[in-house]
Amino acid sequence: MSKSLLVERRALERRSIRSLLNRKSTRCLAIAIVFGLLILPVTIPLRVILLACIATIWTWMEAGNLKPLGFSRHRLSSTLIWGIGIAVAVTVFGAAFLPLIRQLLGVRSDLSAYGALAGNAPAALKLLGKALTSAAFGEEIVFRGFLLHQLTAILGSGKATRRGAIAISGLAFGFAHINQGLFGIVTTGLVGAIFAWAWFRTGRNLWALILAHALVDSYGIAMLYLGLDA
Repeated sequence: MSKSLLVERRALERRSIRSLLNRKSTRCLAIAIVFGLLILPVTIPLRVILLACIATIWTWMEAGNLKPLGFSRHRLSSTLIWGIGIAVAVTVFGAAFLPLIRQLLGVRSDLSAYGALAGNAPAALKLLGKALTSAAFGEEIVFRGFLLHQLTAILGSGKATRRGAIAISGLAFGFAHINQGLFGIVTTGLVGAIFAWAWFRTGRNLWALILAHALVDSYGIAMLYLGLDA
């Protein structure tokens, strides 16, 4: 087989794969696979990072690039402003509304799964490492970039669809933190919805959300280490 025919054949195969991956039924399957593995009740080392890798590879095969996730070129100044702004907004939201939510639900966030962090520098640094990798990168790829991209590709990109996608992303993010109890589900769900809204509002700037997520988690871990968690 000549080189030109081989190149043409490979290009045809890539187009066939992309055509298959762009079908709505295949997109539904992609969501089912990723989130099915997320809730599968078995121990999977580095689960979120693994799923983020699967989502990234899937998107690359589907589109030939990672722009659908939000990994496109954005102005550094815009990314910094949005990232810091989202982090500040979420922190202010927490200070203003979390006590009210706690009172209404009559429960507190269950953080026992993370161990005793107050004054425990090794444990706090270990959790910080996970927060900056599995949470900031992994969760943003899975719950914002991948999920929102697939939902809008399936349902369309109208305002009503975006609102629905934001709600679904928030719900999924909240229930992914079921180990924190009802209070954790509600609060992380609300934060997830804010991040999903920001993904659309920033023009799919996932870098800004990763930065915001890292800042919010770093602040939260610092408060737990200092014993200042309310």
